[in-house]
Amino acid sequence: MLLGLRLTGVDPYVNLATERWLTDHLDQAVMLMLWQNEHTVVIGKNQNPLRECRLSELFQDHGRLARRCSGGGAVYHDLGNLNFTIITPSDQFDVKRQSEVILQAVRSLGIEAKFSGRNDLLARGRKFSGSAFYHGAHNSFHHGTLLWDTDSRKMMRYLQPEMEKLRANGVDSVVSRVINLRECCPQLTLRQLCEALEQAMEQVYGQPLQPYSLSEDQRRQIEKLAEIYQSKEWLFPPRFHADLSLQQRFEWGSITLQLALSGDQIIRCGIDSDAMAIEPLQQLQQALSGCPLQEGQLQRRLAALPECEMIQDCRTMILQQLQGRKDQVHE
Repeated sequence: MLLGLRLTGVDPYVNLATERWLTDHLDQAVMLMLWQNEHTVVIGKNQNPLRECRLSELFQDHGRLARRCSGGGAVYHDLGNLNFTIITPSDQFDVKRQSEVILQAVRSLGIEAKFSGRNDLLARGRKFSGSAFYHGAHNSFHHGTLLWDTDSRKMMRYLQPEMEKLRANGVDSVVSRVINLRECCPQLTLRQLCEALEQAMEQVYGQPLQPYSLSEDQRRQIEKLAEIYQSKEWLFPPRFHADLSLQQRFEWGSITLQLALSGDQIIRCGIDSDAMAIEPLQQLQQALSGCPLQEGQLQRRLAALPECEMIQDCRTMILQQLQGRKDQVHE
C-alpha cells in the first residue's frame, strides 16, 4: 500500500513527532509525507546545539530549535523549504530508490539534478537537498530538505558549520554551497513541487498514492510525543565536565569524543557528531564507558564492536590520539 500525507501545520515538534509516530505504527505500508517547519534550526540526534548554531540570534528572532531522531547535520527550515519523509518497512528501505523519487520529481520540472556525496542532491553543482535516516523496530524513514525558496540570509545568520567541513566541500560559507530550486525554475510554485513529488512517488513505486489522514486519537498520541521533542532534556541533554576530548573529521562526518575520567578509567563518554549512522556511535559510547584508559583494554573493547568503516576510523583515532598525548607528556 502506498500512502500520501501532506501536513498543514508548521510546528517543528509536532511534525517531527508525526513522522516518528507513523514510523513506529504503520503496518506494511510505504508513505510519502510532505511538511514544512517555520523559522527553525533542526539539528541531528548526536549534535551539540551550542556548536552548530547561533542560539542567541535564533531566539532573539523568535526562532525555534529542534532535534530530530536521525543523524546528520544542522539545517535551517522556513516556509521556503519543503521537507519530505519516505517511510518504508525496514526490509524495503533503499536509499537509492528513495532518492530517485526526489530526482525524478525535480527533473520533471525541467531541472537537471544528480546524487552526490553521502546524502546530497545537486543542481548546477550546488546542494538543494540533504537527507538523513532513522531505523525503528519495524519501519525506517528517509527524510530531507528541499530548498525551494528559502531565505539564505537567515540560513547564514543561524548556522555555524565548522570551517573544516566547508573546506572539505571547497566553499567558504554554507550559503555558497546551496541553491534554491527557484533559481533554476523561477516560476516554480510550492504546489507544483508537491505534486511532482507525489507523481514521482507513484512512478518509482508503481502504484497509485492513497491519501492518508490522521484520526483524532492519533493526533492526541502525536501531541504527547511532541512534548518530548520540545522538552529541554531532549533539546539540551545534560552536559558533563570532560577531562579528555578527542576529535577528527572523516569522509562520513566529524566526531568529538568527550571523556570523563576517574583515575585511569573512563567513567562517562559523550559523543558529538554529524554522522548519518547512529547505531555505531551508540555502540562506541557503550564500549568506552567504564573502560580502563589503557591501550590493551581499549583495543579489546573496540575490537569487540561490529566491523564498519566508522568503528575502524574511530578505533584508529582513539589509539593514535591517546598515544600522541602520552608522547607529549614524556617529552
